[in-house]
Amino acid sequence: MRLTWPGRQWREGDEPPISAARPKALTTVEIAGDPDLANRLVHGDGLDVIGALEAEGLRGRVDLVYVDPPYASDRDYVAEARLDGPADGRARRTLAYEDRWTSERGGVGAYLDMLAPRLDALTRLLSPRGTIWVHLDWRAAYLVRALLDEILGRDAFVNEIVWRRAPNLGRQAASGQFGRTLDTIVVYGRERARLRPPTRLEPIEPGAIRWDDEGRPFTSAPRGDYTDASIAKLDAEGRVHRTKSGRVYIKYFLVKNAEGALCRERRVDALWTDVAPLRHAAASERTGYPTQKPRALLERIITCATEPGSWVVDAFAGSGTTGVAAHALGRRAVLSDTSPVAIATARARLLRDGAPLRVERAAGTSAPEAKGVKVQLKDDRVRLVQPAEPLAWAVGTEELGVFRAAWHAERVPGAKPVPAALEARVPRRPNLCVRVFCDDGSVGTWARPRAGELGAAGGATT
Repeated sequence: MRLTWPGRQWREGDEPPISAARPKALTTVEIAGDPDLANRLVHGDGLDVIGALEAEGLRGRVDLVYVDPPYASDRDYVAEARLDGPADGRARRTLAYEDRWTSERGGVGAYLDMLAPRLDALTRLLSPRGTIWVHLDWRAAYLVRALLDEILGRDAFVNEIVWRRAPNLGRQAASGQFGRTLDTIVVYGRERARLRPPTRLEPIEPGAIRWDDEGRPFTSAPRGDYTDASIAKLDAEGRVHRTKSGRVYIKYFLVKNAEGALCRERRVDALWTDVAPLRHAAASERTGYPTQKPRALLERIITCATEPGSWVVDAFAGSGTTGVAAHALGRRAVLSDTSPVAIATARARLLRDGAPLRVERAAGTSAPEAKGVKVQLKDDRVRLVQPAEPLAWAVGTEELGVFRAAWHAERVPGAKPVPAALEARVPRRPNLCVRVFCDDGSVGTWARPRAGELGAAGGATT
């Protein structure tokens, strides 16, 4: 099967050309923590990054690719960084990315020509047990299924997960149609792909609870299509309940949840209503980046699709949720995004969570420059004077274009955000360097002036 659309440019199976536009290597610009254990955060186009990863030998070694790409929503998305907490308090708002595909810009054909080659390239990274998860909504999910059928074949389809991301309230509920409260996550896999769905606890009504001769609480269900051999095996395990009339039921033993209620443990199916939307997450999790997904959602995906130590790749990284979840679960992540706001947000978030990090850049990509960085030095203390409210900043050294952080601080979001500390104590050294990261994605650098160069780099020394 081959899809067609007006102006189609993508050819299934095309390799990203390795050239100046698709470089063989990524440039490291910052290292924080152990470089051998570092997660990778790359500023650049997904095709550049995937081509570089293939050149490094990562092809066929990635167990999970998760992407949350643009949805063809014809909207602009703005990041909102709250500086002092209240909803009517001070906030910085910056364009994070555009998702407009009007007819003047090529319409849905241009959208597919953006998305298709990136999905195609990402599938080449998958290991024999690897899966690709593409997170979308009603606007593009059906298109992605058709694309992945062409790229991997219909037999590679694993699941279509439906996640309830919002309650049906307000204008949405009164819109004259069923509320669009769902996202779709399309899952395809290689030949040895096998997921391990988690379980969740479902409270049981007290009237449905029984107790066996050993005092164990259980609920039961008809035998259904269990064979006689299966029933005999379950009977040996004490899991068969027979009524006085001789009818056979299967016992499901109950456990208590955190509130002490007796619950049945059930396998999670393809309808996910038990992962709360981001609005219900702790305030400290919400970065203000638009379209951020809850960490619990990514932790479920990563847990069921990978093993500890696996590589996880996200080529539309946004606020960095995939990397934070992967680090917490003992996996290593490669994240990339074209948005400087996304890179700044994800960097601060990963370091705030203690993840070792390598920040890289694809050729031709750069962050806006934050000018006017001012620093004061006194003995072993380094104080950031300007900007006074950075998203994050770090003190370290720079050699051959690589900044190595010896100390770093980030603003902590929450109901009342905690500003980044503005003073560091680090050993004085000749090549001392300060790097500052702002909410709009801009990056500023201050380098310690050498003898005869006081006042260089916009800094102040005392």
